[in-house]
Amino acid sequence: MNAVLMLCHNALELTKRSVESVLNQDIPVRLLCVDNDSGDGTKEWLAEKGIHMARFSPQIGVSLGWNYGLRFFFESGCDHVLVVNNDTILRKDTYRELLADGGGFVTAVGVNNPEDILGPFVKAVRPHPDFSCYLIRKEVWEKVGPFDTQFFPAYYEDNDYHVRLHQAGIEAYTIGLPFYHIASGTLKNSSSEDRVAIEEASRKNREKFFAKWKCYPGTPEYAALFLSPPSVPACGTNDKATSD
Repeated sequence: MNAVLMLCHNALELTKRSVESVLNQDIPVRLLCVDNDSGDGTKEWLAEKGIHMARFSPQIGVSLGWNYGLRFFFESGCDHVLVVNNDTILRKDTYRELLADGGGFVTAVGVNNPEDILGPFVKAVRPHPDFSCYLIRKEVWEKVGPFDTQFFPAYYEDNDYHVRLHQAGIEAYTIGLPFYHIASGTLKNSSSEDRVAIEEASRKNREKFFAKWKCYPGTPEYAALFLSPPSVPACGTNDKATSD
């Protein structure tokens, strides 16, 4: 089964385009959308289209949403899952190319011009995974564990997982396969009140990352984490979720 997991929080028009590109893959896929308390008609549209959905209210955040969906698929017998943001548009060959690479954690790469996803694909492996479109295999999930739920509702859970992948001896990389990414799509489509809350959460999560790893992403100290593995701090595991 070629499972696909997509988290949604409002931004219905972006979700529609992203879902269409997922369902238009050139290999069969099974899509699960985890709706994080959308209030803009997202859940109604997903239900109308017959798309498998789990809905949470109040929202459970990115880490717990990913954990819920990944656990669901892996416990259902899947050995790999493609995880995509709802502000992305994929090429038809995205899933097939990522799967064919054979890596345990392999990603596409976001571009900000939709025309850049057209044309033939030339593979170019680079050690900079993009968590907006990644394929993760069951054995990786079992070795590294779930995403750390202390990073709520979003931001820095991806940096944290990248470090943990490295420390588990798993190479995480992009193969250079482009997808159109409307960066921060959820933030741009949020109300001014929600935007302030999201930005405050991002600030707090940045400090949580520092408390855990003693550095900030994008610094020389952060880069050094990928050269000499330090001791791994305990990861948050309070990630059980039940959809309503």
